[in-house]
Amino acid sequence: MKRCTLIMADAGPFNSLWVAGRLELLLALDMRVVVVDAVYDELTSDPAYLKDREVKAIIDGNQPPFIVEPTDIGRMEREKRARGAKLKRNAGELAMVDFMTSDDGLPSYTAVGDPVAILFEDAGVRVINKPPNLHVFSTIGMLHGLERVGVIESAEEIVREMTHPTLPGRKPSDARKFTDLPDGIDEPAALGSSWVPGS
Repeated sequence: MKRCTLIMADAGPFNSLWVAGRLELLLALDMRVVVVDAVYDELTSDPAYLKDREVKAIIDGNQPPFIVEPTDIGRMEREKRARGAKLKRNAGELAMVDFMTSDDGLPSYTAVGDPVAILFEDAGVRVINKPPNLHVFSTIGMLHGLERVGVIESAEEIVREMTHPTLPGRKPSDARKFTDLPDGIDEPAALGSSWVPGS
């Protein structure tokens, strides 16, 4: 079976996995992981913040499987940052829309027919004209899937840590709020998709 490409549709999964101290689960998937540039910048722009440093370290230290994809929005925001101009509040979301719709973005990954998955947390993420080789799932859905195949012992323990953080460097304000509990979202590709460790 061909390995799937994982598209990170927003910063949420990184933030939630960081709160739980489980960023390494993105590496356990053994997939190419695509992060658009503006989402990467949003996640890693403040070196004084432990989360930004740790997310930056995992992405920068693991290329591949992580790939930071350029977008027009990301390029414009980086130019503004260099000039000291005010940045857009929703640059990550705009860059993701750019990536999802431009010919050299998501369509370039799905056009060849290889399996592609979108991991998201933002309830606003929608895929219009979903290609038959595209699998869509949420962080909670991913954790339940990883439990089913034995990569993690308990999805609920990780969700509990995300919603009630206890690890050093996490604050009560880092607690994640999910709208897809208890099972999460897991919409398989129309052509069928499956994953087991090392397959």
